[in-house]
Amino acid sequence: MTLEPRRAPFLLLAVAAGTLLPMQFAVNSALAGELKSVTLTAALSYLVGAVALGLVLAVLRVPGAWTAAGAAPRWVWLGGVVGSAYVVGSVVLTRLLGAALATTLVIAAQVLTALALDHFGALGLPRRRLNRARSLAALLVLAALALRLWGLQPGGPA
Repeated sequence: MTLEPRRAPFLLLAVAAGTLLPMQFAVNSALAGELKSVTLTAALSYLVGAVALGLVLAVLRVPGAWTAAGAAPRWVWLGGVVGSAYVVGSVVLTRLLGAALATTLVIAAQVLTALALDHFGALGLPRRRLNRARSLAALLVLAALALRLWGLQPGGPA
């Protein structure tokens, strides 16, 4: 496997972003425990995130094609709805299953869905065909999930 040096920082950024997922699950789960509402937790999580991003935009004076927002396809605006459902689901799952199992299940679903989206070039993504390496990666993700679930069974690994 040859790694292009210009891609290395982005791979590290992906790893760093990945470490935030279980932390987000845990923090939102704790907030839901305090607020006694999963929906309110998700709303406040998004509100705080929106305020933080607004500050970043203002401080860094990030340019953008604001006028293009009105011309964008309507379906692209579903990202916020999908994200809200994701936060609600992660809070519920983390409280019921724990952070490790919830994260494992979510990651497995994310990888399999991402492979399908790439393969078909869905939702505006460039098409990246499923090949042996990608198929093997999917099988390894499923194997990791199976091992994690096996550990929950009586007689499974401790």
